[in-house]
Amino acid sequence: MGKHEFVSQIDKAITAVAHQEFMTLYWPDGSVSRFHYQWLRDNCRSTERFDPITKERKALTESIPSKLIASEIAINGAEIRIKWSDESVDSRFHAHWLKRNSYDMAEISTKAPKQFWGSEYGSSLESFAYDKVMSDNNASAEMIAAFEAFGLVRLTDMPTTDREVERFANRLSYVREIAFNRVADIRVSMDPYTLGFTNAALPLHTDCSGYSWPPNVMAFHCLHNDVAGGASQYVDGANVVAQLRQTNPEALQIMTDYAVEFRLWSKKADTMSLSPPVILDERGELALLRYANWTVQPLKTVPFDRVPDWYDAYRALAEQINAPENRVSYRCSPEEMLLINNHRVLDGRDAFDDGLGRRHFQQVYMELDDLSGFRRIVEGEGGAK
Repeated sequence: MGKHEFVSQIDKAITAVAHQEFMTLYWPDGSVSRFHYQWLRDNCRSTERFDPITKERKALTESIPSKLIASEIAINGAEIRIKWSDESVDSRFHAHWLKRNSYDMAEISTKAPKQFWGSEYGSSLESFAYDKVMSDNNASAEMIAAFEAFGLVRLTDMPTTDREVERFANRLSYVREIAFNRVADIRVSMDPYTLGFTNAALPLHTDCSGYSWPPNVMAFHCLHNDVAGGASQYVDGANVVAQLRQTNPEALQIMTDYAVEFRLWSKKADTMSLSPPVILDERGELALLRYANWTVQPLKTVPFDRVPDWYDAYRALAEQINAPENRVSYRCSPEEMLLINNHRVLDGRDAFDDGLGRRHFQQVYMELDDLSGFRRIVEGEGGAK
């Protein structure tokens, strides 16, 4: 088959070249995209294969012939039409849709790029006015985008009314309930099930490691805080993993290789998971960090000869986490709330004296998938577009 040219909406020619298993498009900006015929058929937008109302695929992927080829490619305006060798319904694509969904030699990412940070972030913490976020979808989307990038943002001038944090969660998505509390009151308890409900120092950690999928967003709202001490500590786990990859890649490998048992329980609930402390994504970046020393159960899953290596690797990870240059120390004031990515950011707390004064926070969990979906809809990138 030969080349097919047309004048696009920006009055420049796009060239299509058909090959045995794929089609190549040459774009006006000089870039090139290749599309396998099976991929094109799988993503066909014809009404026979795709529902224009729900924006969902109707055709079964497994029904695509393995030896499918294009018998004809025709271009009309901004539309590219493909006639198939099995004589089924033609496929039609808008050129701009194909450009936007090109997968050839492109870095595919559904996530915002991470912005790594250390102690310097304490003086430049991304901050947003609470009333604006609650009333303006664009402001909400801007806040979520910053949260996706940094994993830690601050909201200011938030009313200190009871369960306001729950209203915030319901505005953007919903509360991710866990077995222990829907809305947790973080204050000294006479019968604590975990260290968070005491006045003791709380080492850097991630929450809910006993769950197979820990909630990945924590909203932490300050209602009262006039005690001596009790400053919060935050560390970017994504930055820690990137550093460990450079300084001790063997330790990082061990922390990703062996699943260990994490467990957190109370009188009414018991959560337990078996997972490596560090899980990486397809790009080798941090996807999920479990780090809460008091929840790690006796080590039984690491081969006998590798147990000393595991402890060495754990110490290397802990050393990086606790490095002063990686730690943000922040004393939260009433009317402030911190949004924390619990799969990425570790939080801790200095000890405090509750003899004179009160320290009371309320917290809920949420899911980042839902916040990101809210942002995409506001920015016009939602699947229903």
